[in-house]
Amino acid sequence: MIIITKDIKRFAFILALFSLISCTRKMNSETVHVTQEQVFAGIQVTDYAGRTVCLDKPVERVMVMADNALVVVKQLGAIDKVIALDSKTKGYLPLSILNETNPELQSLPDVGKTKNPNYEYIISLKPDLILFKGTRDAADTVQEKTAVPIASVISKEEWDFDLYTTIGKMIGKEKEAKVITHLLKDKKTELEKALSLLPESQVKKAYIIVQNSSGNLFKTLKNSLSLELAGINNVASEANSVDEWGFAEISKEEFLNYDPDFIFLDKPSGSDGIQKKDVLSDSTFKFCPAVQNQKLYLTHTFSLPKDYVYVILEAYYYAHTAYPDLITDKLYHDTVNEIFNAAYGIENYYESWEESLL
Repeated sequence: MIIITKDIKRFAFILALFSLISCTRKMNSETVHVTQEQVFAGIQVTDYAGRTVCLDKPVERVMVMADNALVVVKQLGAIDKVIALDSKTKGYLPLSILNETNPELQSLPDVGKTKNPNYEYIISLKPDLILFKGTRDAADTVQEKTAVPIASVISKEEWDFDLYTTIGKMIGKEKEAKVITHLLKDKKTELEKALSLLPESQVKKAYIIVQNSSGNLFKTLKNSLSLELAGINNVASEANSVDEWGFAEISKEEFLNYDPDFIFLDKPSGSDGIQKKDVLSDSTFKFCPAVQNQKLYLTHTFSLPKDYVYVILEAYYYAHTAYPDLITDKLYHDTVNEIFNAAYGIENYYESWEESLL
């Protein structure tokens, strides 16, 4: 009788042990499953064309077909995810600081123009996401032909730091997006506060000469975020004739009547561009007091399409040039170094920045 009782107890113990092991295995299995779901439960983002972009797995392979998006990906610390570029974005690289920080981008595959890309090549590269600069219809077409999620990221004319947030969410860099946008917004606000002390009577005027194929010195920007942020009146903001790209063409008489305090020349990318000597020798510009007083400076407004690092630092450059008592050497110097270090990982960039403006 005693032996039977012991056997029963031993059997019950073994049964309980197996039950515990089975339950533990089930719990572990369920825990792993839940954890994986929590790590990536899918993402939906509304892009700049009003389309819903659905991602069902983490993005590790990004194809960039949007020149304004490549610098954002870099500044979010995800340039290693980029597997290919469109022709226009790749064409900008020699003019870009990315050519210095990431020369390997030059060897990335070129998938063609956004209006007529190589669909078979795109499919063969197996991207998880394509950042695309184009209309809703164009984005839909590429997505239908490739079965790859497409996010349209067209730049807005006004300030748009949400671009970082949108791209950051899609590529798993939301925290990094918060950090860089906080810094850029902070520096923007810092400049605005410094210039709030400027009396209206002391506000300066400026004119920007843009590079163009016809070498036209009277083709300019009607709107400039950098000049506006710098507290400088853009004399061409009153221009009536503006093309689809936002460029205004003014007459020689209008230019002389504007009488700008400063002339900023968009830095030429080669010997065939508009040079300083072309401005100094022009029959109309010779009569401009700003030219006579050697207030002609280089700028790199179009070095990178809508790169807020450049937009904000150009504003500091303009403001330092126009109002050195308010935007001191130290403030200007420290801001350049801080932003380039945070955005591009380059320490003490100020001297190179200055050299780029010579």
